[in-house]
Amino acid sequence: MDFNEGNSDVLVCTTILEEAVRELKDEHFKELFADAQEGSSALARGSRRDQSDDCIIETDLTMLIPNSNVSETAERLALYRKLDDIKDEGELQRFTDEVTDRFGPIPHQVNELMEGIRLRWLGQRMGLEKMVLKKGTLIGTFIADQKHGFFESDSFNAVLRAVQAQPKRFKVYEKAGTLRIGVQDVKNVHAAKQALEKVLAVPV
Repeated sequence: MDFNEGNSDVLVCTTILEEAVRELKDEHFKELFADAQEGSSALARGSRRDQSDDCIIETDLTMLIPNSNVSETAERLALYRKLDDIKDEGELQRFTDEVTDRFGPIPHQVNELMEGIRLRWLGQRMGLEKMVLKKGTLIGTFIADQKHGFFESDSFNAVLRAVQAQPKRFKVYEKAGTLRIGVQDVKNVHAAKQALEKVLAVPV
């Protein structure tokens, strides 16, 4: 195989994707990003971030610490607060070990709750401030401030590329002045997490 020819094909494919991403920004969301240049300059003078500060999750799925696992209300509240403060996988694993040592095998609802924590981290990396996971569909709301550095990041470009690659499953649209993403066929938290992982894994 001619490697130069292969590289040429990759460059052509990459150029097409880049043009498609530019088209999404310039035509479909032109009003939202009208001040992108000004926003980038302003953020450059401060601390530029490439993700949201936090992500709220609303769901009709069961994610909780059941009474049968931890009977004391105060103890359950303390565990919820501790979970909310966890920032990475290492801390979450230590929390899992601690809960297992103290209360025995972890039930399904608690595993779902911890998957929800992982989903929240992915949402932050994708620049989402809120996710609604109900009836098999995930709706994510991006950072409200369109001057935020996230919209110039590789992560946002990965989102747009995922939409281009799988338009039937992923949809980016504007509603009430904010940019949103819809993801179809997400029947549980794990499926939602896998979908977002695939988005962030799209080459940029």
